[in-house]
Amino acid sequence: MLSDINLILQIGILVTLTIGIAYVKRVKFNVHGYLMFVAVALNVPSIISVMLPSALRILDGASLNAFTSIVMIHSLLGVIVIGLGIYILAVWRFKRPGGSCFKSKRLMRTLAPLWVVSVVSGAIMYFLLYY
Repeated sequence: MLSDINLILQIGILVTLTIGIAYVKRVKFNVHGYLMFVAVALNVPSIISVMLPSALRILDGASLNAFTSIVMIHSLLGVIVIGLGIYILAVWRFKRPGGSCFKSKRLMRTLAPLWVVSVVSGAIMYFLLYY
């Protein structure tokens, strides 16, 4: 049940990220920043309450196979994604778009596809576990 809610939440976060990217293309950087803040803020409790306990339970004493490899890749990507997301938001700190924001542009462009891969690998794990 909790994993179902988490999957729906992650899809909603991915939609939020996509909308945020659309705001960048419209040169509405503040709206983009706030949407990214919402995405990261929603993701942190989800990681702590659902993903971390599940990954630890799955990997505890598990042998290396295709599924545990997906779990490890997803976990590593998740750490990178949330770390970069928090870092970028810390640099931004709700400022008007300017130097600090545009300096992080390369990181943001790296973060976007990594986040998508992380969500997709998480969805694959979900379907392998529950279907």
